[in-house]
Amino acid sequence: MRTKLQYIIFCLLLSTLVAAQPGGQGRPDNMPRMGRNIPENQISRDTIIDLKDRIWSWKMVDDYTFIDTVAVDTITSGFQNYDPIYKNSFSNINLGNKGGAYTSNLLSYKDDFNEFIFLNSLRALFIQPEDIQFYNTKVPYTNLTYINAGPGRKSEENFTGFFTQNINKDWNLAIRYNLVSSIGLYNAQKVDNRNFNLYSSYHSNKYSMHAIVSYNSIEHMENGGLLDDDHELITDKEKRDQYSRAEDIPVKYISATNKISNFQVFYNHSLGIGKIKLNKELQDSIDTESDPDEEYELPVSTVYHSLHVGNYSRVYKIDDLDNYFDEGLLRIYGTDYVDSLQTRDSTSYTYVKNTFQIKFNEEANSLLKFGVRAFLSNEVKYYKFQKPTVITYDENDVYTPVYGHKDTTLVTTYVGGQVFKNLGKNFWWNLGGKIYVQGYRLGDIDLQGNINSLYRIFKDTAGIYGRGRIVLRSAELFQEKYHSNHFNWDRNFKQEKLVNIELGLKIPTRKLKLSWESKVFTDYMYWNNEALPDQTSDVFSAFQFSLDKDFTFGPLHSDNKLAYQFSSNQKYLPLPEFSGYSSNYFNFYLAKRVLQIQVGVDVKYHSEYYAPGYMPATGQFYNQDVIKVGNYPFMDAFVNLHLKRARVFVKLDHINQSFMDKNYFLTLGYPHAPMRVKWGVSWNFYD
Repeated sequence: MRTKLQYIIFCLLLSTLVAAQPGGQGRPDNMPRMGRNIPENQISRDTIIDLKDRIWSWKMVDDYTFIDTVAVDTITSGFQNYDPIYKNSFSNINLGNKGGAYTSNLLSYKDDFNEFIFLNSLRALFIQPEDIQFYNTKVPYTNLTYINAGPGRKSEENFTGFFTQNINKDWNLAIRYNLVSSIGLYNAQKVDNRNFNLYSSYHSNKYSMHAIVSYNSIEHMENGGLLDDDHELITDKEKRDQYSRAEDIPVKYISATNKISNFQVFYNHSLGIGKIKLNKELQDSIDTESDPDEEYELPVSTVYHSLHVGNYSRVYKIDDLDNYFDEGLLRIYGTDYVDSLQTRDSTSYTYVKNTFQIKFNEEANSLLKFGVRAFLSNEVKYYKFQKPTVITYDENDVYTPVYGHKDTTLVTTYVGGQVFKNLGKNFWWNLGGKIYVQGYRLGDIDLQGNINSLYRIFKDTAGIYGRGRIVLRSAELFQEKYHSNHFNWDRNFKQEKLVNIELGLKIPTRKLKLSWESKVFTDYMYWNNEALPDQTSDVFSAFQFSLDKDFTFGPLHSDNKLAYQFSSNQKYLPLPEFSGYSSNYFNFYLAKRVLQIQVGVDVKYHSEYYAPGYMPATGQFYNQDVIKVGNYPFMDAFVNLHLKRARVFVKLDHINQSFMDKNYFLTLGYPHAPMRVKWGVSWNFYD
C-alpha cells in the first residue's frame, strides 16, 4: 500500500510540471525601502526566477531591528542536498540517519552553547525566530516538497508545506509545516521530527510588527551505536557477511528514546518617531530601483519591543533496562544511579524574555552618517529537573524508586548598544556589544564588530570583510548541575573566554571566497572522555583557512568548499585537518531551454581524526580517543530537473559503498547508512 501511495504522489507531483507557467519581475510597492541587497554570490541564473514582482522576502537581524533581504528559494543547484544540517556547515558528523543528532567538523560552527543544553546536537532541527523568513506577496504563494528514500520497510519521508498570502498590501500571513520521518537502515534508529510555524508581518509608515507562533518536536530512538562499538561488524568481511541486512547488525539498545518538544511565541513590534524626507542620494543608497520623482519619508528614530516566551521539555527513557546489563554493568553507562528496571529522565525549561530598544536611524544623521542603537533586556528562566531519587522498600524488601523533581528560577538583565552603517552601495560596518548587569550571568560580556565591502574593480566585483568577537560567558544551569539515572554531576565553572577573528576576500563575479578564522580559548568548557562536562585552564587556539570556488567549463560545473584546520590542543578541541565538499555536474537545457538538467556527483570528505562520540542519555557529543574515523569519501550520484515552477531530483546516496573499503563510520559506533536511492519533488504555485 505504501509503495502505491508513493507512486501516486510522485505522478501527481510530476503532472503539475505540465501546467506550470512563469510569472514576472519586480517587487511589491508597499515594502519598506530598507534592507541589504541580496549578496551577489547568491545570485545566479536559477536563484530568483520570475518571482521578484510578486514576492519579497527577508529575515530580521541585529536583534530584530533590521530587515535583511533574502532570495526566495527556487535554486536548482544543490537541491539534492536537502538535509538542514548542511545549510551552513558543509562537513558534519551525524548518527547515520537523516534528522538525527549531529555536530559540525568545522571550527566556524563549533559553538555548542544553548540555554537548554539538549539542543546542542539538534539546533538545525528546531526552528527559532531568527530562522524565520518573512514574506510580502502580491499573489498567494504555495510551496509543496516531498522527498522519499527506500526501501519501504525502512523508508525515509520528508514533507514540507508552505503557504503565504497578504491580507492587505501591508499585512502578510504565512504558515509552514515540516515533517521528517525516517526509520533508518540500522535497528532502533527511527526519527520523527515535526515543525509548525504560523507567522505574520505588518508594515505601515509608523508601525511594524513581526509575530511568530512555533511548535517543534523530535522523537528519536537512541540505539547507542553498534554493539560494543565493534567497527569490524562493518569493516571485516567475515563478520559483516553474518548479517544479510544492515538492520540485523546488533546494537546496544532497542528500547531507548529521546523526546523533546518546544512551544514558543515571539512578538516584535516597532514605532517610528519623527520623520525625515530622503534626498536622491539616500534613496539610491537604500534602493537602487527607487522612483526618482517620488519622495520617501523615514522616521528619525524607532523604538522596539520584543516578547519571547517558550517552553522546552525533554524525556529520555529506556524500557526493560535490566535486559541490558552485561556482567553487572550497563552498556554505555556502566551503572545506574536510580532504577535498574527502567530509565525515566525528564527536565523542562520555560523562559520569558523582554527586550526594549531605541534606534536612531542613520538617514537622520547627516553629519556623521551612521546609526545608533541602545537596548535593555531581561530574561526569566524557570528550570524543573530531577533531584536525587529516594529508594523505598516494602515489607518484602522490594524497592521502589520515588522520582522527585525540584525547580529553580534564574533572572538576568543585560544592556548594550551598537553603532552601524547599513546604507551605501560599497561599504558597511557595525560595532556593538552587551554586558550582563544583574542576575546569575552578572559580568558576562559579548562584544562584536563587522565590516563588509563590495567594489567594482575593472570587470569584476570584489570586497573584503572582517569580523571580531570577544566573549566572556558563564555556564548554563545543566552544564553545572544535573541528576539522572545514568549521570550525576555538580560543578562550579569559571567564565569561559573566547577571542574570535575572521578575515576574508570575496569576488562574487568569479564565484570565489577566501577566509581565515582564528579562535583563542581560555577556561574552555567541553565534554570529556567520560561524557561529562569539564573545563580546562589551558589557553589554546585553533584556526581555519577556507576556500569556496566554483568553476564553469561550458556545461561542466564544479562547486567546491574546502577547509584546512589546526587545533593546538586536540585533546580539548579535536578537528580534522582537512574537510572538503565538491559537487561536479553537467548543466544543460532541453525543450528550448524550458527544461534544465543537472547530472553529476557530490563528494564529502574529511581527514582522519578522533571524531567526537555521542552520548544518548544527555544528547551530547563528547571527546573520545578510542578510534579515529575519516579518510573516507562519501559520494552521491544525482540528477536534478527544473521545469518552470517545479524541481525534481533523484540520487543514489553513498554510491561508493558498492566498490570501496567499508570503513564508512561517522563516529564511534555509528556507521553511515548503506547505499540507497532517494528522490524528491518541490514545486511552487504563485497565481
